[in-house]
Amino acid sequence: MKESIHIKNLGPIKDIFIEDIKPLTVLIGESGSGKSTLMKAIALFRWLYKMHNIRSYLKRSNVSKSPFRFRMDTYFKDCGFDEYLKNYPEIIYTVEFSDNRKYTLHFAKNKLTGTSDKDLIHAQDIHYNKLSFVSETRNIIPLWAERGASMPGLKLGFYFHEVYNDFDLASENIKELDINYLNLKLSVKKVQSGKKYFIQAPNKEYELTLKNSSSGTQNAIPVTLIAEHFSKHFDFERAFNESLVKFLFKTDNLTDFKPVKNLGDIKKKLYIHIEEPELSLFPEAQCELISDLISKCFVSNFNSIDLIFSTHSPYIINHLNLLIKAYDCNQLVDGAKIEFEKVAVYQVDEGKIEDLIVKNQRIINTNSLSDTINNIYDKYNQLDKDGRLTEK
Repeated sequence: MKESIHIKNLGPIKDIFIEDIKPLTVLIGESGSGKSTLMKAIALFRWLYKMHNIRSYLKRSNVSKSPFRFRMDTYFKDCGFDEYLKNYPEIIYTVEFSDNRKYTLHFAKNKLTGTSDKDLIHAQDIHYNKLSFVSETRNIIPLWAERGASMPGLKLGFYFHEVYNDFDLASENIKELDINYLNLKLSVKKVQSGKKYFIQAPNKEYELTLKNSSSGTQNAIPVTLIAEHFSKHFDFERAFNESLVKFLFKTDNLTDFKPVKNLGDIKKKLYIHIEEPELSLFPEAQCELISDLISKCFVSNFNSIDLIFSTHSPYIINHLNLLIKAYDCNQLVDGAKIEFEKVAVYQVDEGKIEDLIVKNQRIINTNSLSDTINNIYDKYNQLDKDGRLTEK
């Protein structure tokens, strides 16, 4: 299965086309360059395609009445894209199979096409996908878990509540987790009010609540816990059945339902999207976190996972070259390696992208990411002994 996306005039994005969204896709660029907008657009259209799969499954299983509608104005508002609609963005998302069957969702003139009855997905191509979007607001999770979650109706935005729900679900299945790159252990303990999260140092030298830990720890723990959950503990059958039964009850079509395909035969895929996984971490810990993520998604995983993340860190991009080399040498670096053909790295700048992959050398070109360091070094060399810049 191959995914592609073409986006025009969406906020900071002028014209971006990704012909093949790789299992590991990394977006790097300055603040405001469009990294998060691009990743949110990919996540949104993956979700729309997921719902189109469910709708196709129900329709082909004798459920004539669709249990939901595609409300693009609501989805764009949830993504923070509602102000972009006045520029009439265009988004084309395509999923293609090896024998040239393809399905396209096309958003233009503020309308979505490709989800009607004539566009139903063939039974053999139906997938059940689970998406997780780990937003940069995840550092609020420790405090929210102890206070805000008990306040009915209190909202902190769509993406925060999405990541909190995944974090909460993950902590139902995982009560202890070693965070090796921070040399810490996470413990989840039941208390009268629900759950509390604790961080332990090696040999239990100290224990403190997650909400009182460092900012780097608070940002990293949700990333690692969610990735661990989806890698080894996520129950596709339970999630699919809950979604299916909810839709069938909503339309009162449970007795008419005749499954076109057994759940065990439906292909499954997990997608994890992360905004700046390296937030508040020292460079060495940034690299070790990426090794941990890649291990969970591509090495030690039980479920099939695709990973996409945005970053400001050149350290991470350089580290990916090391993990590619590790794969070629059949070795592991901090438990991780990644196949070159599964990796895509794009530099996002002024609403467009530059592909940093150098195919004939099997590396990621990081030269442009060193410009800032080189500029500092040049200015350092220009300073004379009186502290003035030498004229050139």
